[in-house]
This record gives sequence, structure tokens and C-alpha cells, in this order.
Amino acid sequence: MVQWKVLTVLTIAVALLWGTRPAYSLAYICLFLFFILPFWQKKAAVNLQVSRLPEDYYLFPGDSRALGLQVANPTFFPFAWISIFDRIPAALRTGSHPQRSVFSLAPHATHKLHFQITARERGVYRLGALDVSVGDFFGVRTQSFRVDEGKTVVVFPEIFQLTELTLPARLSIGSFKALQRINPDPTRLAGLRQYQEGDQLRTIHWPATARTQTLQVKQFDHTVTATCVLFLDLYKESYEVSTFHATTELAIATVASLAAHLIQRGEACGFVSNAALMEYLPEEVAPSQIHGTVHVSPRQGMTQLTQILTILAAVKTQEEQEFLGLLRESTLNLASATILLWVVAQDTPEIIEEAWKLARRGCQIQIFVVDEVLHRDLLHRPYGSALQVFSVSRGGGIV
Repeated sequence: MVQWKVLTVLTIAVALLWGTRPAYSLAYICLFLFFILPFWQKKAAVNLQVSRLPEDYYLFPGDSRALGLQVANPTFFPFAWISIFDRIPAALRTGSHPQRSVFSLAPHATHKLHFQITARERGVYRLGALDVSVGDFFGVRTQSFRVDEGKTVVVFPEIFQLTELTLPARLSIGSFKALQRINPDPTRLAGLRQYQEGDQLRTIHWPATARTQTLQVKQFDHTVTATCVLFLDLYKESYEVSTFHATTELAIATVASLAAHLIQRGEACGFVSNAALMEYLPEEVAPSQIHGTVHVSPRQGMTQLTQILTILAAVKTQEEQEFLGLLRESTLNLASATILLWVVAQDTPEIIEEAWKLARRGCQIQIFVVDEVLHRDLLHRPYGSALQVFSVSRGGGIV
């Protein structure tokens, strides 16, 4: 650009020396192209309004989404071309090459464009700044600047059906047999008996009545609803180095799948972990953290599931808090009718000993092992047992 300025100065000098109309015309043209036009363009470029469209960026692995951008020109200056380069993280890029969009923009006009992203793996990502370049019709001057319009993209962990994780399709989760028979559960048929005065008509079992020719009444198990709390072990030393990524991601996916299963059944579900959290976790879903422990209080509903999944998108292993310490700190004040679901790498003797202590207090513990099961005698225990162990793997059927 310096050479064009020098040329303009020389042209003006020649025009002053010669004093002819062509010389003055050429000097005016150079002055306009290389001084006045760039000044107007720079002033108008500062007023360009570049913003991301207000959208929710929540995806599952494999999902694709178009990121919307809006560029508004509030000035009277037309832009021959505008180039926008979006700094999309490599884990979200569609294709191997960065995406760039080039378009023209008239005065007081608005242009919308989209960049495609594809979620490849779980995580919380921050979209980078936008690199914006503008130019004139003659290709004389290009203005470049950066717009900090970052947005957070959350990629949830995968959610599987329980049978896809080699788990029983029907786990004994969500209720206990009551110590006092005051809460009959109409979904748990325990047997039949003859009709007695005062029995409600809706409890009559009509097929059995027709078969026996006497009124038969349904009997139900009496249950109380229990709170479910999911525990996830993300202490780094708990996982083998050779299978570290596969087993930690399987553990996170298992928690996500169990949370979805519980909440979709209408259960109150909480979440506790000794995990560290990635940057950029949305503030509205940030969990409470006590001594490095991630804790989400038990609640029902899809808002709760969204919060747990968002936190699971951001969790990562850490090297400070062991799982046994997490259990002892987090189970001090548990109610007796509580179902604890622990997702761990291995069912070590120390973990099993802690589980039996809680079982004697009236809790029900289910341990989901994503690596090697050490206590195989605790597999396939009767439905509703106080302590059960399950082997989790990406496959089919039940182990």
C-alpha cells in the first residue's frame, strides 16, 4: 500500500507542475482510491455488526448442526466483498478444511450465513473468534479485524439402551419393599386371595374369579419410593493405562444411560462424582462443588437429565480424590431408603466392603463395573438384593 501512496504523491506533484486537466483528473482519482475510499471503508467496517444467531448448541456424538451468523451493515457504504472465517475447534469441524464464507453486502442490508459442525466426541467446546475481512470494488485496500462472538457447544455423552450395555432391561431400581404394609404398589402383583368385605372392586381379579367361581382379589407388594443417586469414579489411578480412554468413556456413557433410564421412568435421580470439569461449562448448569466433589441433588424431570448430561459432557479424570474418600464423605447423611448406583472400573475389595456397610444401614447398592469384575459371586444375584454387581460392556445380551 505504501507504493500506492507514493504514486499518489508523485501524481499530485506532476499535476501541480503541468497544470493540465488530465493530470489533475489522475491526481483526484489516485487521491480518492488510495486515501478517501480506504478511510470511508475503514470507518464503515468498524460499524459492521457480526453476531451469532441465538440458538442452543447441544448435540450428541454424530449429530450435525448449522451454526447461524448474521452480518448487518447499518451504514451507507456498500461492501464489494466480506469474508468471514469461523474458528471452529477441530473436534467439531465438518471436513478437513476450515470453512470460509465470502459475500457482498449493500448499504443498510443484512446477510445470514451458516457454518456446519459435526459432533465427533463428548466434550464442552468454545467456538473461537470470527476473522472478518472486507474489501472494495477495485481491490485496493483490505480491512481485517476480529469479532469475539464465542459460543459454547456441548456434546453430550452417548446414551444407550440398557441391553446395549449388557445390562438387564429391567433393573430393580426405584422402590423398596416397605417395612410397614401401607403403600400398595399396583405395578407389583404379589398374589391372589378371596374377597373380603371392604375390598375395593377395582382390585378384583376377574379372570381368576371366572376360573374359580369365587371372587378373587389382587394382592400387591407394598413399597416406598426411593431416591436414586449415581456415583461415578473418575480417579485416574483407578483405570488401566492400556484401556484408559475406552473404559473412562464407557463409564461416563453408563452413567448417562442410567440417568436417562431413571428419569424417564419418573424417578428422582442425583449425581455425585470425584471428577474434574472442563472449561466453558455453562453457568446455568454448573453443579455445586465441595472439596473437589461434583454434586447434583436428586430431582425429577427432563431439566434434571439435561443438567446431568451437560455435566457429564464436561467431566474428566483427576488425581487427587479417590473413590472411597468420595463415598465416605457423600454417604454420611443418606436416608435408609436410598438406592446407590456406583459406576467404577473394578469392584475392589475395599469398595465391596464399603457397599456392605451401607447395605446394613438399609441402602441398596448396585455396582456397575466397566473393566474387570473381581467378585463374580455377586453377579446374577436375586432381583431386589441389597448388593448387586453388573458387568458393563458395549455389546448385546446380559452378562
